Amino acid sequence: MEGFDIVLTVLITFAFTGFTTIGIIKGITNYRLRRKMIEAGLINEEAMELLKEGAKDSYYSSLKWGLILFFSGIGLVIINSMDIYYDSTAAYGIVITAASLGFLIYFMFMRKEMDKDV
Repeated sequence: MEGFDIVLTVLITFAFTGFTTIGIIKGITNYRLRRKMIEAGLINEEAMELLKEGAKDSYYSSLKWGLILFFSGIGLVIINSMDIYYDSTAAYGIVITAASLGFLIYFMFMRKEMDKDV
């Protein structure tokens, strides 16, 4: 591997490990908090709504990243089918445009969801 490839591999590995660790710790602490609230008898309608909102945020976050990765994948398929060299500016432009399209679709979906709540 060349120098840049090694640096990129290390950064991606570090980021993946960090985000995975944060996700696991967050899941464990949320579970403990919910369990302690139930054991203490602090279950009323406000507490239940608070716990449900956390699950809803997680659902929308998964939707956002799913759309971004899906459209980035479509961009990579387009690059492969057009026989564009992977290191060219056109390849970067196609992937960034595809990911931006995923963000825009997520934004339109969330705007519609927020209009429903109001």
